[in-house]
Amino acid sequence: MLAPIRRGLGLALAIYLLGQTSPAFACACCTNEGQRNVATVALDSGKQHEIESLRFGSKATLFTGEGEVEGIQGIATPAGTYKLSAQWREDRLVLSFRDAADHTGTLSLARPPTISVFEVDPRDRPDRGQGPTLYKEWKLSAPASGSGVFQPGIARQQILTLILQGGGNSCTSGVDFTHWTLVMQGPKANYTLYGNLVR
Repeated sequence: MLAPIRRGLGLALAIYLLGQTSPAFACACCTNEGQRNVATVALDSGKQHEIESLRFGSKATLFTGEGEVEGIQGIATPAGTYKLSAQWREDRLVLSFRDAADHTGTLSLARPPTISVFEVDPRDRPDRGQGPTLYKEWKLSAPASGSGVFQPGIARQQILTLILQGGGNSCTSGVDFTHWTLVMQGPKANYTLYGNLVR
C-alpha cells in the first residue's frame, strides 16, 4: 500500500522541482535587451538544412532607388520585376528569372564554407515575456555565376551575396526568415534584387 503513495509523492516532487528550474535553464531561446551577435561561422549541416528548407516567392524586384531601370549595368535587358524560381542543384543554389518580355537568365551561388550571422535587438520591438524579437540576417557570398540576360555582368572578380532577412528569438531556424536580397558586386556589375520567402 505504501508503494503507490511513494510513487505519487515522487512524481509530485519531480513536478515541483521542474517548476523551480531556473529561468536561464528553462529559456535557452530567450533574448535580452541590447543583445547582439555578429560573426562569421562555418556553414554546417544544420544551417545548410535550414537554408535548403526555404521557399522563394515567385516574384523578384530589381532595386533602382531614384534611378531608372535602364541605368542598371551588368544586365543585358534589365526589367523592374521578374518571375522567379529557385532550386538547389547539388552544392549550388540556382535562381532562374524571366521578365514580362520573356527574357530569361540565371544567377547561381555555390555553397560557401562559411556564413555571416547578424542578430541584434533593434530596441524598437516589445518584450512579450521572453525578451525582444531580434532582427536577423544570414549572408552567403561566393564568386558570381550566371547566364542569359545576366551574362554581361559575370567576370572573375564579381561576387554574389544572398542575404536572408527576418527575426525571432535566440534559436534560429528557417521559419525566422521572411525576405531575401541578392547583391551583385564587382567591376562589371553592381545591382540588387529582392523578394519574399514563403512558408
